[in-house]
Amino acid sequence: MKKLLMILTCCMTLALTACHQDNDDYITLATIQLDGGSDVTIERVQAMAHITNLNTKHVVSTADFTGDQVQIELLRGAYQVSIEGVLSYTDQTGNKHIRSFRAVSDYVELVGTGTSKATINIIYLD
Repeated sequence: MKKLLMILTCCMTLALTACHQDNDDYITLATIQLDGGSDVTIERVQAMAHITNLNTKHVVSTADFTGDQVQIELLRGAYQVSIEGVLSYTDQTGNKHIRSFRAVSDYVELVGTGTSKATINIIYLD
């Protein structure tokens, strides 16, 4: 009887410790920001961002820019980011410009548990 009670106690302990809730966040809110340099204030971006997961090769595309950044929910991991489009900006002298641009990064880590942020430099095409 004592052995049976001990076995039942061990089984109950094992069952209660094994049944806890795992709360692993595999999703991150990724913020990708465009950097035009210190003498440029980006006002509006009209572009398409292609974000490729380097492990799964899954591609997510978005054009939902707010100012100089885009936010999207992604699986945490390593990504390749390619953005191409048109932006309007103000330079140091106050002149407004509209130019075509491209921004590419072959490796960006978006691994934050809640949010992740990456900054990508702009290459002007004209």
